[in-house]
Amino acid sequence: MNNKVLKANFFGMMLLILYIVSQKFLLLIFKHIKLPIEYNLVITQVVLLLVPTIIYFIVTKYPIKKTLRLNRIGIKSVLIIIIIAIISQPIMMFLSLITQFIFPNRIMEFMSRLNSIPLIAQLMIIAVVPAIFEEITVRGVILGGYDDIDIKKAAIMTGLFFAMIHGNGNQALYTFVLGFIFAYLVKITNSIFSSMICHFIINGTSTVISFLSKRNFENKVSYSEGIKSIPYKELIFQTLFMFIIAIICIKIVMILIRKLIKINNFEQINNMHEYKNSIKIMNWPVYVSLVIYIITIIKEIESIYG
Repeated sequence: MNNKVLKANFFGMMLLILYIVSQKFLLLIFKHIKLPIEYNLVITQVVLLLVPTIIYFIVTKYPIKKTLRLNRIGIKSVLIIIIIAIISQPIMMFLSLITQFIFPNRIMEFMSRLNSIPLIAQLMIIAVVPAIFEEITVRGVILGGYDDIDIKKAAIMTGLFFAMIHGNGNQALYTFVLGFIFAYLVKITNSIFSSMICHFIINGTSTVISFLSKRNFENKVSYSEGIKSIPYKELIFQTLFMFIIAIICIKIVMILIRKLIKINNFEQINNMHEYKNSIKIMNWPVYVSLVIYIITIIKEIESIYG
């Protein structure tokens, strides 16, 4: 068993446990001290993501720059990454729509509560902070443990942890897919700044759209009703339309990723024999994480339909 993979998976498991155990505890503290909602996410990410990351590097003594891939990225790559971020939006929207057949859109509920604060503050909270801290932990620490693993397997595993750490059903599918794409960007460019840029553009776009359209949401149904408020025929049409758009966007993203491979001379992506495929990536921290996540989702379903 590869020690780096085990450590990375263990780190991911601990993040998941911390989020589940500590998040509610922190929210109670925030409520007690009457901390404004705009500070909640920032403090939560610092406590639950940055602090564990610092501890990880102290314990493992791994080189920070190499592990996190703090390398410069070319202008051409940046432009392609920005386009990928924009093209990925319809894919996210379709996957979010699919999960809303079961789960309410919690993230839009949260964003609607922030509409009273300035746009620049919203961008800092929803776009800048997650783009830094979530990328450092998942595409930095966890993906760093998969250096000797085939890129597809590494992308799947980091996508899985990325989805589990978000901890709710509505975000499960699109966070997994985005986590998969982000891992490819980091591996291809050998820079964590690629996923940070993509993450920021995606979250930032959603924030700006929500802010600009906030008046349209007034006097309408709450986000907790989700797709229940949409007429059945309209819902079917919208789902099929979004499915077609998502498929087209996936094809475009694949083309752009291949372009990114050429620009960065990333040849290893197709050389499967260069990877140590005998390394076991499914170890006990992954199984524990999956069990915890499944229980969390079951409880969420019970809270919705129970």
